[in-house]
Amino acid sequence: MKAFAVRTGILLAVACSFFAPRGHAQYKAPSQYLPKNFPASRSAPPAAANSSSNSALNPKLAKPLQPKFKDLAVNASFYFLSDTNRAYSWTKTSASQAKNSKNGVVQTIPGEAPVQK
Repeated sequence: MKAFAVRTGILLAVACSFFAPRGHAQYKAPSQYLPKNFPASRSAPPAAANSSSNSALNPKLAKPLQPKFKDLAVNASFYFLSDTNRAYSWTKTSASQAKNSKNGVVQTIPGEAPVQK
C-alpha cells in the first residue's frame, strides 16, 4: 500500500510538472497593449483637419509661456517650478538674487530660470 502511494505521488508530480508551464498566463507590458504608433481611433479625423478648432479645444495654443526670473519685478513673490505644492515662497530682492521666505536664505538665481507666480 505504501509503495502504491509513493508511485501515485511521483506520477502526480510528473504530470503536474508537464502541464504546469501551459497553465501560466502570458504577461504583456502596457506598451504592448497600447502602442504609441497606433492611434486610438482611425475613423476620427485628425485635429488639424477639424474646421472648428479654437483655443479652448487646442491647449497648445492657449497655454501662456512660463515667466522667467528676469521678468519679475523686485519684491515680487514667486515659486520655482519644482515646488508643485507651493510650500517655499521666494521674494526677488535684486536683479540676480532672491530670498526664501521660509528660512531667510538669500541665493543667486540665473535670469533665465523659469518660475511660477
